Amino acid sequence: MKTLSKTFLLFLIPFVFAWSCSEDKDDNQGPQLPVTQEDIAVIDNQISQFISKWEYPGATLAISKNGKLVYSKAYGLADVEANQSMTTDHRMRIASISKTFTGIAILRLVQDGQLGLDDKVFGDGGILGNDFGTKAYSERVKNVTIRHLLQMTTGGWVLANDWDAIDSSPNLNNKQFFDWMLDNALLKYDPGTRYWYVNTNYFVAARVIEKVSGKSFFQFMKDDFLDPLEINSAIMAKRNLADRFPNEVKYYGLGNIKGFEYGFNIERRDGDGGMVISAKDLLKFVLAINGRPDRTQLLEPAIHQEFVKGSGPSPLNNTFGLGIVKSQNGISFSGALPGTRTVFQTNSNTGLAAVLLFNGCVDYTNATLWNNFNQEFFALANSLVSQNTNVYKDIDQF
Repeated sequence: MKTLSKTFLLFLIPFVFAWSCSEDKDDNQGPQLPVTQEDIAVIDNQISQFISKWEYPGATLAISKNGKLVYSKAYGLADVEANQSMTTDHRMRIASISKTFTGIAILRLVQDGQLGLDDKVFGDGGILGNDFGTKAYSERVKNVTIRHLLQMTTGGWVLANDWDAIDSSPNLNNKQFFDWMLDNALLKYDPGTRYWYVNTNYFVAARVIEKVSGKSFFQFMKDDFLDPLEINSAIMAKRNLADRFPNEVKYYGLGNIKGFEYGFNIERRDGDGGMVISAKDLLKFVLAINGRPDRTQLLEPAIHQEFVKGSGPSPLNNTFGLGIVKSQNGISFSGALPGTRTVFQTNSNTGLAAVLLFNGCVDYTNATLWNNFNQEFFALANSLVSQNTNVYKDIDQF
């Protein structure tokens, strides 16, 4: 039975005394009061100071220890104009952390024997065959595999100026964009020869999931692992403010990205940046993929090893796996969109995992500002899983 906090013990003393003096004393005192979360100043101060310094509206935080949700907290505002306080039930876009969901979805299909990581994607015998594009595929395109997509080693899908193709021709639907992309975007290097972080790779991966599963990208994830994990807040983002979901925050960009929070084709970004979810539910997902025995895992050990394995030394990337970044002590991923900055990180040594979501984003077109911000951002994420390890109650709020 869990130990009561000192606060509750002080509260119970007069009642225990009264029961002991009563002629009708009942030895069965019933269930103890539940142990509940208390504010932790050393954690709250870090988040509040960060929000204040970088002028972010609000944040949601979820921290687990040894698989238990030990701290869940909301800070600031979910909607500045409405003066609506952030709550732990608010959900928000998680940007590129969506890639981790895509990687897991692919690996679940691999685990089920429906595809292989080294299967070709395009051309005769490829998973997508010749379904997209109007021109003959180059040898580079025909040599792209599932692994190349997830490890960002396809060699491109970029425009002539090296820009990622993903946001080109935003008025095109997914089929039209895929046709256009294959006809116009470039693979500048042979697949498997170098790492290049290009969002379009995960757009293609989402289409592979749809082809193999026979379901929409989101529906496959919902049926296969979101619902079984009781992740109920997850949904795919909509581009317009008017289409904001219940309990979804409002997004705020700063500097040159202010005003671009809405209106872009985020529906196309489903596989690389389109997930909306609460911090608590995202933490459930993280704990199901971290390879620890604390909670049920989505991947078998051999598949998990593929998940976290990098592509190789430079010009490849030894830390970027199949939709995950592997560190010495755990796994992590982060995301950014206009009005959104997000991160999750785990530490196998401390047993801590943290999810931190902001409904604001500094101007990432300003390289100096962005670099300075990120140094503090990642230091904060690391501190949440490596410091103050014993400040949490032994509770589970999942």
